[in-house]
Amino acid sequence: MAEKSFLEKFNKYEPTDTEIIRVLSRVYNYTVRLSKEQRLIECDVHFDDIVDKSLLYRIENEIKAAYSLNFMKILPKYHESLFGSQYFEQILLEAERVGIVAKGFFSGCDWEISGEAITVTIPFQEGGVRLLENANTPKIIENIIFSEFGRKFTVKIISNGGASTSAYEKRKSEELKYDREIAEQSKRYDSMSSNDGGAPQKKEKDDGASALPRVSTLFEGGDISVSENNICTIGYKKFDLSECEYLGEEFDIKPTPISQLTGYSKGVVIVGEVFGFTQEPARRGNNVSTTFCVYDGNTSIEVRAYKSESESLEIAETIKNGGSYAFYGKSEIEKKKDGNGKDLIFSFNHVAKIKEIKRSDNAPEKRVELHLHTQMSAMDALLPPDVAVKKAHEWGHRAVAITDHGNVQAYQMAMLASEKLGMKVLYGMEAYFVNDKTSAVTGDYKGSFEDEFIVFDIETTGLSVLTSQIIEIGAVKIKSSQVIERFNKFVNPGTPIPELITELTGIDDSMVADAERIGVVLKEFLDFIGNRLLIAHNANFDVSFIRKAARECGYPFGNPYLDTVTLSRFLNPDLKSHKLDVVAKYYDLGDFNHHRACDDAEMLANIFFSMVEKMDRLDIKSFADLQRDMSENANPLTIKPYHQVILVKNPTGLKNLYKLVSYSYLKYYRRMPRIPKSELEKHREGLILGSACEAGELFRAILEKKPEDDIRDIVNFYDYLEIQPISNNRFLIDDGTVANDDDLRELNRQIVELGEKYKKPVVATCDVHYLNPDDEIGRKVLLTGMRFKDADRDCPLYFRTTEEMLEEFSYLGEEKAYEVVVKNPNLIADMVEDGIRPFPKGTFTPKIEGAEEDLQRMCYENAERKYGKPLPEYVKNRLDKELTSIIKNGFAVLYIIAQKLVKYSEDNGYLVGSRGSVGSSFVASCAGISEVNPLKPHYYCPNCQHNEFFMNGEVGSGFDLPDKNCPKCGTKYCADGHDIPFETFLGFYGEKSPDIDLNFSGEVQGKVHKYTEDLFGAENVFRAGTIGGVAEKTAFGFVLKYLEEKGISLPRAEMNRLVSKCVGVKRTTGQHPGGIVVVPKEMEIYDFCPVQHPAEDASSNIVTTHFTFEYLHDTLLKLDELGHDIPTKYKWIERFSNTSVMDVPMNDKAVYELFLSTKSLGISPEDIGGAALGTYGLPEFGTRFVMKMVEEAKPSSFADLLQISGLSHGTDVWTGNAQDLINNGICDISHVIGCRDNIMNDLIAYGVDSALSFQIMESVRKGKGLKPDWEKAMIEAGVDDWYIDSCKKIKYMFPKAHAAAYVMSAIRVAWYKVHMPVAFYCAMFTVSSVGLDAEIVMRGQRGVSAEIERIEKLGKEASQKEQASVAGLQLVREAYARGIKFLPINLKKSDQKAFLPENNAIRLPFSSLSGLGENAALNIIEARNEEDFFSVEDLQIRAKLSGSVIEILRKNGVLDGLSDTDQISFF
Repeated sequence: MAEKSFLEKFNKYEPTDTEIIRVLSRVYNYTVRLSKEQRLIECDVHFDDIVDKSLLYRIENEIKAAYSLNFMKILPKYHESLFGSQYFEQILLEAERVGIVAKGFFSGCDWEISGEAITVTIPFQEGGVRLLENANTPKIIENIIFSEFGRKFTVKIISNGGASTSAYEKRKSEELKYDREIAEQSKRYDSMSSNDGGAPQKKEKDDGASALPRVSTLFEGGDISVSENNICTIGYKKFDLSECEYLGEEFDIKPTPISQLTGYSKGVVIVGEVFGFTQEPARRGNNVSTTFCVYDGNTSIEVRAYKSESESLEIAETIKNGGSYAFYGKSEIEKKKDGNGKDLIFSFNHVAKIKEIKRSDNAPEKRVELHLHTQMSAMDALLPPDVAVKKAHEWGHRAVAITDHGNVQAYQMAMLASEKLGMKVLYGMEAYFVNDKTSAVTGDYKGSFEDEFIVFDIETTGLSVLTSQIIEIGAVKIKSSQVIERFNKFVNPGTPIPELITELTGIDDSMVADAERIGVVLKEFLDFIGNRLLIAHNANFDVSFIRKAARECGYPFGNPYLDTVTLSRFLNPDLKSHKLDVVAKYYDLGDFNHHRACDDAEMLANIFFSMVEKMDRLDIKSFADLQRDMSENANPLTIKPYHQVILVKNPTGLKNLYKLVSYSYLKYYRRMPRIPKSELEKHREGLILGSACEAGELFRAILEKKPEDDIRDIVNFYDYLEIQPISNNRFLIDDGTVANDDDLRELNRQIVELGEKYKKPVVATCDVHYLNPDDEIGRKVLLTGMRFKDADRDCPLYFRTTEEMLEEFSYLGEEKAYEVVVKNPNLIADMVEDGIRPFPKGTFTPKIEGAEEDLQRMCYENAERKYGKPLPEYVKNRLDKELTSIIKNGFAVLYIIAQKLVKYSEDNGYLVGSRGSVGSSFVASCAGISEVNPLKPHYYCPNCQHNEFFMNGEVGSGFDLPDKNCPKCGTKYCADGHDIPFETFLGFYGEKSPDIDLNFSGEVQGKVHKYTEDLFGAENVFRAGTIGGVAEKTAFGFVLKYLEEKGISLPRAEMNRLVSKCVGVKRTTGQHPGGIVVVPKEMEIYDFCPVQHPAEDASSNIVTTHFTFEYLHDTLLKLDELGHDIPTKYKWIERFSNTSVMDVPMNDKAVYELFLSTKSLGISPEDIGGAALGTYGLPEFGTRFVMKMVEEAKPSSFADLLQISGLSHGTDVWTGNAQDLINNGICDISHVIGCRDNIMNDLIAYGVDSALSFQIMESVRKGKGLKPDWEKAMIEAGVDDWYIDSCKKIKYMFPKAHAAAYVMSAIRVAWYKVHMPVAFYCAMFTVSSVGLDAEIVMRGQRGVSAEIERIEKLGKEASQKEQASVAGLQLVREAYARGIKFLPINLKKSDQKAFLPENNAIRLPFSSLSGLGENAALNIIEARNEEDFFSVEDLQIRAKLSGSVIEILRKNGVLDGLSDTDQISFF
């Protein structure tokens, strides 16, 4: 992996989107292929989690623009375990992008993944299928999956007969359609020019239809008011214009609202908050283009400036994101090349810094917010955790709670903010609580199934018990499975029956006009039922209406009742729906007049009879048996969830919450992570329970008019009760549940009364989802993206001050309002212990008994085996220095673990590559962890251990020392050592936490993961989890879709503001492909964090950490057990050559000649398309960019190659720096600054203090340059001017140890290329044969060259498969040029996937046949191993091959000489 990050590699590309920065900063491996002539770049980029295609496409386009490329392509690489059905749509998007014919065919398609086969069903006739097959679309899809996940599938596309999509609509079509619309909207983001800096304009459609009408803002109003004291108010913002800091010339600040600007206007002043500030070089001239947006509280406008470098620097130092300014200048309509300009832009002449008057909390005693959601509430809240903590602190609140939906993933960021500010955070969660201890029977009933019961149903004017009336009561009295009496009465509701109710029930006003009012009918009904058990379907609904009517009429009513919905969920778990008509059909009870009370009651009686029969078969003979069985066998996955706030009281509670969260994801996940009451009661210690919002159990019980005893039990279960602003719940008015605001206030009053009655504190919360009122639009955008029907409903869930909340609850009276807003929330905060931390401080590594002693022993034994006993003083000092630092800081166990993993892999026959700067550690070398020896260049005798060290820089690397015999015993010396300081790895004082990243062969990586579990116990080993947020491009799609549904468009700047609100909101979770987290055996994972399945996939067998690892980095041990192809290539080379790659000499002159010419290959550049070097296929040296660098640098030694490796991975190290120094003859490749370690070594050699040399190295390698006093010290030490200038230009530097590991692998592989070429080519093709097609290979050297030229001429028009094939074809051409032949696929000799050496030629494998498929190839081999094939028919039957596979084999001559059938022919 490139030590330099992806963003540092592409340093001209400076994204401002936090999601892009987050994604690219976590790239853990990448490879760049570049053609300067054709201006194209292709990158293999390894991600630890899935990245949305739309985001990747945007990154490609932005890099393309930044570098003025003709083509830019990112080929994502993921761990194979991340592939699943949920990602397949992204594969299809890529297929549509790559295969032109595929466009449109996958709209409304369905797919099924079974084993290694994928069947895609499209809603087209067979002609459509043939068209896709002729365009090789199945193979395109297979190649995309293999390219991204390394998994081979066989893809088949079939037709559903051209049927309508109605069958799909039942499942997925609408969702797919909507997602595609979002994707299409997102694609429009690609049309931005690099200077636009935002969303594209909506252009006129081709059919002439007008674009959506433009509005300037989504907010009402927009007028400006300026008070006498010069306070300016526009929309949601206030600015103090009385004290301005003019940044240049003064001007009269008389603002104009941005929404009132309509065209060209000169001498205008706008005010507002700046966001989206960017600067980049203008396309022409030496000016700099500055772009930012200004939001004045009502809408936004884009501001542009084209200034000189000095003026632009001044602007950057003056104008900052988040600052408020007044700008004097002009507005004008943006000029577009197509003449379709519509957006206003603003250019300014003068600027003044002004003060925004933000909402503040000025109450003498402050509230505490106990219900707050952050961006970790998936697709529901906008508030970053740290911003929430900072705002509460800014307002003087003594604490703030974090209560995200179903997860605790905001804890990490909240903790860092709280510790920085000294702010108390109340760690909690809004849980999805299910009462798995409930019964189908409500109330006390001890009877038997033979008793008399009343089965009843009602019809009403609506769904709300508070606002609707009963219009019919139907009931039957039953006993012993017989109906013995009926009751059926209409009720005059005294109000017109809504038309919808008439359509549903058939009951109209005329039918109830002569009926009695509820008081009379209810009396008759109560007399009919007596004290019997009532039975109803969704009984809470029916009983709540009866209870309310009885209360209003003054009739006693308290009958127990049984809910058949709950009972059906228990008895019939195979049913997905438990509606009355569905259950009736399930029991085969025939049709009935549904939605009439009389008929529904009669049918429900028959359903109950069937249920009793079923219970009898289940040995449930009584209500007592039913209660017992339901309690023991309750399924939390089928029970309706309620919201519930859980706060952590102390460390015990924190661990219990982590357990509950883990169980909710691992055991009880269905659509959401559920916490059953039974589990909560087991783990309640240390937790504080709140009744939550309107979706909470208490609020719902009050709405449903549940019995007082039930409400009492609910209240007593909680530690505090919660009420919220009525505006939070106004949707209850919209859906008819309550009539008006007064009803909502009454509901809050009832909760307050319950608190008083049962001595429970009542707290007023905001249920915060965003910070400020004007942020609500962003949440509406997200909810629209989630396809909520009421997404655009107003719901002001913003963070309120104490004054705002006191005003909101003033209807409770001043004293009670103060109690619920201030006193009680602070009381709850006081119940929470101070100093609770989401995970403990310190480092908790697994304990391995005697690790320190073992490490010391191992290192000394290996060092003495190589250098003799006693060790040379220099070696001993280096070893002791490192061991002291490692052991003192507790890192010995990490070294021992890494050593065990490496040894395990090597015992399995696979070498391991080290990455990063671990090779800087001599202890790592002695322990066998790293192949890089960081000591100074030296000889050592493998026989008598005599040694010679070169301490004064006489040679750059031990591999460059000439062959020499030991002067003591005459044995040939070994040479090693690369002069790499230990400080690069663990810091100058050895205090840095070490990262030991290891590259294992992909063929053994899974075994290494399993071995890690065996080593520490599976219960202590977890995959590192990841969190994926909304990307900028996806957010743009959401915004555009939201606007189109409203039938409007917005200015680009205002769209960008809305996009910024959505970016970063959690969408899903995932797993790191190689990150393994290990918990010490004496502890539990719950001491640090919860665990879950990746992507909330309940079917997954993978368990990941709930927290992302970057926050646990210094707390728990993380092992990077990544897969890499170099160890795999080593393995195949050794298998084909019967040698060991570790025996390869590192100073073979013929090998080094490859880096100067093609001479060692015995060919000329013309034979291989003009390539002047022989480095094709060599790790890190086979790309055009590096090959060009090598040509210019002319390396002659290992040290030179090490320099080139460092230069190729650095930023501003080669171009404009070392390249110029070499070309201008100032110095050669050996002396330029190639790796970071060189700086420290060079400066010490110049005479600079070692500690200062280390400081300078650390600063320069990070692009921070030189401080004046450092530069002075360097000059005084005689450091050359060119060296100092070079240091100033560097933005990033590669570690020497990593470069050494790369070059060592290149030299080893190169030796086989020169001396055992067939083994080399066979290994390269076997491991990396992507895109190699046997049909093309067998065309010979000319045919292969023609194919390469054809693809290169296509440029960016070439398909992904074609582009991927070029590297392999170049090696094929090279092999042909060297006289190596390729043998066709042979039924008896070819392997499934391995390219086999055969008589100095290469036998092609079955996998190289395009369209054959991995399964078919494997089946052929397995059948062949049983016995030879006698005929094509025998082959097809035994290998289970399709007709199409047989045709592929026949077309490529594989079946030549094989008879078609087993029948004997006499003629």
